[in-house]
Amino acid sequence: MVRTPGFLADQVMKSAHAATLVSRRDLGHGLLELVLGSDDFRGATFVPGDSTAFRTGRTEFRHYTPARLDAERGEMSIIVHKHGSGPGEELILGWSDGDPVAVCQWGSKKNFRWEDGSTPVMVVGDATVISLVMAFGDRCAAEGRPFSALLEVEPGDVEATLGLVPGTTVVARDGAHGLEAEAWLQRHAGEIDSTTTVYLAGHGQSIQRQRRVLLDLTPIDRRGIRTQPYWADGKTGL
Repeated sequence: MVRTPGFLADQVMKSAHAATLVSRRDLGHGLLELVLGSDDFRGATFVPGDSTAFRTGRTEFRHYTPARLDAERGEMSIIVHKHGSGPGEELILGWSDGDPVAVCQWGSKKNFRWEDGSTPVMVVGDATVISLVMAFGDRCAAEGRPFSALLEVEPGDVEATLGLVPGTTVVARDGAHGLEAEAWLQRHAGEIDSTTTVYLAGHGQSIQRQRRVLLDLTPIDRRGIRTQPYWADGKTGL
């Protein structure tokens, strides 16, 4: 996990939104839904791909991608994948309904942000990318823009994932991370339009392999592939 100098971490927290945990609901085998409420969220906006963060230590933050922001109710929802350990998971599992939660201001990284247009959008990733797929899918549906997504999740999470993102291609992980999604891309490469912007997120090593498949087997230009690792083997977070 990237560490932030203490004085900068304190500055970040001064501008954080004061929220409360509205609900925390288990979904499937390794997924849970967080709903956070704040008056600051009323009338607020966010761009698909924005990420927020929770402070997990003196110099550490854990980043999450909002799935939806209900500006009328003042509520933000996030789908969290439980890895089984880690500072972010320990923090979230320690919360109870009604507990205060400091939600850092959200934003997108320059090389991985939503861009307006009419060309197709595709998102590929693992269970940590479900919120991103929901956000992108909602925006594309609102704009009438072609959208597709491919998610590789644990077998016990396939049904819950399909319920969260109807119409998305969901494959069950069998073996090393990313292999099933990579195989699907290889089989269906010829069906991907050359004008598609593809967002690859989630497991760092899988992203590298998936990007190679797209460059080798599809007509998509490398400038049409955006990457954002959320985690990698041997690391607690990125």
